[in-house]
Amino acid sequence: ACSREDLYGGQTFTQTVAQAYADCNESEIRFLASKQGLQTVFDNCGSNNFAAFSWSPDGRWLYFELTHGGYILDGETKDILTVPTEAPVARAAWLRPDLLAIPLGPPEGATDDHGRIALLNRSAGTLDELKVPLSALRDLQPDGQDGLVLTGLDDQGRRRIRRIDVATGALTVPWTFLDAVDAETGRVDFAPDAGLIGVAGPEGGRLLKADDGSVLVELPGVKRVIPHHEGRYIALEVDGAPVSPFDMRAWDELSPEARERELQRQKKWLEKQPDWVTKEIIPPEVQVLDLQKGARYRITSWWGDRFQWYKPRNYYFSAVMFGIEGKQLNTNVILGDLREKLRMLDKGEVPLGMEVIAGEPAAPAAGTEASPTPSPGADRPTP
Repeated sequence: ACSREDLYGGQTFTQTVAQAYADCNESEIRFLASKQGLQTVFDNCGSNNFAAFSWSPDGRWLYFELTHGGYILDGETKDILTVPTEAPVARAAWLRPDLLAIPLGPPEGATDDHGRIALLNRSAGTLDELKVPLSALRDLQPDGQDGLVLTGLDDQGRRRIRRIDVATGALTVPWTFLDAVDAETGRVDFAPDAGLIGVAGPEGGRLLKADDGSVLVELPGVKRVIPHHEGRYIALEVDGAPVSPFDMRAWDELSPEARERELQRQKKWLEKQPDWVTKEIIPPEVQVLDLQKGARYRITSWWGDRFQWYKPRNYYFSAVMFGIEGKQLNTNVILGDLREKLRMLDKGEVPLGMEVIAGEPAAPAAGTEASPTPSPGADRPTP
């Protein structure tokens, strides 16, 4: 039998470059995802050009958006329903398992650029619209009552934060201390059960208390701040460290010595290439902040963005995958379980696929209801 060194170590850099542009490898994605405990929702080598996705509160229905429209996947039957609207302008939000709110642009022939929210009642088979006196709607999310929190541009180009009553269409200001965010990069993520608001913009991220606006933590360089509904853990989206598209290897494909030789060959080759050759990419990275312990961790087992806590299973998550084990792969929606990793970190252990950035997971945090418990192996959602 040959070793991994024999299998990979003698490969030329020309072969490595060819692999960077190789076709999708379904079995490789399946192996790496299974190895890291990730479930891919769609075909591993499909045309998975996802713009957005959103799980229903019961975990059965998955709304997803492609470049030409929105769709709903039934996780039990695997049927895919077409959403009967124009192309959405941002991620939709579920108010109930049968009620989906979809942000749309102005209708054809409109005299202004104000947006609309389409309310799709899946059970009743109805589609209603609410006119919203804001444009470029996004950040739709339930407010924990009977409305939605959203952001949109006013007539002066400021991205306002508003609450809309879906029964009447009335707009109100949800927080007097937080009226607007950056028009281009501003993001808002609200966890009503935890009473926390994550805000991000060009200056980085902040975590606020929803009752008085006090800032719990400043997060420079963070692009999104996503509180868990129990309030202890906060997911953070950031730009990862730059990597070369010609050094995409899973963790165990090369020994440290072989990787060093490969990097030296790569450096010499790149120095000879013209400026238009892409020499590095910046992968999207997810980190986790433990408010109780003041520790911050990096997820190293996968890259991705558009992170969502998956509420039907506590401490599960979903995201749009960019890669696994440092290797860029075909895009997909993934489901994963962070409970065991968070439990280990809470006990002072660092699990495989996590890295300590700040703080030390050196001692358990005593007496907290937010401390996660191990998940039973069979207790996994089936999209």
